[in-house]
Amino acid sequence: MAKYKIGDYVLYGFSGACQVVEIGPLSFGGPDKLYYSLKPVYDSRSTIYVPLNKEDEIVRKVITKPEAEEVLEKITQCQPDNMTFERDACEEVLKSGDNVEVSRVIKQLRNLRKENRKSHKGLNISEERILRDAERIFFSEIATAFEMTMEDTMAEFSARLDD
Repeated sequence: MAKYKIGDYVLYGFSGACQVVEIGPLSFGGPDKLYYSLKPVYDSRSTIYVPLNKEDEIVRKVITKPEAEEVLEKITQCQPDNMTFERDACEEVLKSGDNVEVSRVIKQLRNLRKENRKSHKGLNISEERILRDAERIFFSEIATAFEMTMEDTMAEFSARLDD
């Protein structure tokens, strides 16, 4: 029995918010193996296939609008940590689905970029990738909850992540 149903919006890995568009067998998976077909909400060109027996790889359903409002209130109060950006540690945070922790990573990297620009530098490639992934995960879920475009969501709520 599938945990999610067609039409549900879920949070999946670094893809962010995705919609379950189909549940069933695939030609390459064998007739008795069922898959979720996920469409990333803000990248309609791709489809992700997750076997039902690995549905625990799907973090959870996307938060509701009231939950998103609560998250946005919390992030204005949270301070970034002085963390080092080890790829494995950041990947764990990004995969956790914890919006406040993901927003903390965004805040810290944005602050680091701002500080580095004072000496005519920026973020390194790995830090830029982490920031891009974190923003996609965070803003795609908020945009889905508010039924807004990704661009409008980033424009409206991005300032809350800048200190």
